Amino acid sequence: MRARARAWLVVTATVLLVGCTAPGASPPRAQTSATTIAGVGSALPAGSQRIVGLTQPFGVATEKGDAWVTEYQAGNLVRIDASSNRIAWVVDDLGGTVIGVDTETGRVVKKIPLRADAALRPNAIASDAGSVWVTMGLSTEYPAYASAPPSELVGFVPRSNELSTTSLSGVLAGVVVGGGAVWVASVLDPATIYRIDPATKRLVASIETGHPVSGAIVYLNPDLWVANRDGYLTRIDSRTNQVVGNFEVGSPEWPALVAEGNAIWISAPLDNIVARFDPGTGTVTRTLRAGTRPQGFAFLGSNIWVANYLDGTVAKLPIN
Repeated sequence: MRARARAWLVVTATVLLVGCTAPGASPPRAQTSATTIAGVGSALPAGSQRIVGLTQPFGVATEKGDAWVTEYQAGNLVRIDASSNRIAWVVDDLGGTVIGVDTETGRVVKKIPLRADAALRPNAIASDAGSVWVTMGLSTEYPAYASAPPSELVGFVPRSNELSTTSLSGVLAGVVVGGGAVWVASVLDPATIYRIDPATKRLVASIETGHPVSGAIVYLNPDLWVANRDGYLTRIDSRTNQVVGNFEVGSPEWPALVAEGNAIWISAPLDNIVARFDPGTGTVTRTLRAGTRPQGFAFLGSNIWVANYLDGTVAKLPIN
C-alpha cells in the first residue's frame, strides 16, 4: 500500500479500509471552525485511552477485537490489539489497486487492479453480502475536466478478479450500500447522489440535496444520510428517492459518517470531536473530544476508535 491511505471505513463480513483523500487533496492544516457544534468540551471523556506513536493516522476499521488503522503518508496498515483471522481490504489510491491483507498474518493475499485511466483515483469503498464497490474519481492533478474520462463505480466479488464498471458523470468521492441499492456521492459537476441497482449495475436515480455534497454518506434504514460542506445533513428516503429533510449541525468538514444503533455519528476535525446526531429529533445529542483533527472512526463493543491525524494518536472512547 502506498501513501495517502485514508478515508471512509465500512465493517461488514470483512474489514474494509479505503485509501485517499477527497480527490487529489491532502488533509487541510489545523484551523478553527466558523460554526462549532454545540456542547464541545476540552478534554477526553472519562475512561478514554489514547494509543500514541502513529504517523498521520486516518482510516479505522474494527472487527472481533482488532482495530486496523491506516497511516496517511507512510502508507502503512497498523493492527492494534489483534485477535481475529479475517481479510482487510485496503485501497491503494495512487496505484489504483484493491489489496487483500490476511489480518492474522499481515500478508498481502490478493491485488486487484482497478484503474483504467491515470486520471482516476479510488477514494471510497463499501460492500454488501457478496460484493465490494469502489468509487474511482477524478484527481485534481488532472483539472481539465472537459477532456478527462467520466468517473466510475467498480464492483467485484472478493473471490474473483472479474470487475463490473459503471460510468458516472462528476467527481465521485463516496459510496455506501443499503436499501437494495448502491449509493454514490459526486462532489462536483454535478454535486449529486446516484442510486445504482447492484444487480444490473445501472443508474436508477440522481438526487440533488440542494447543498454542496462533501462525499461522506451513510445508510440507516430506511434513509440515506448525506454530509454537505455547508454544515447540513441531508436525509433521503430510499423508498421514494426523495429528500425528506435537511438538518444544520454546525461543523462544515466531515470526513466520516457512521450509523450505530438508531443514531448517526460524525467526525468533525475542525472541532476535534466526534458527535452523535439523533435522526428522531434532528439534533446533535452528544459530543466526545477525540484528539487533534479526528478523521475516520469505527465502533467496537462499547467504544469508538478514532484516528487523530495531527497528533498521531488513536483514541478509544467509551460511549456508554
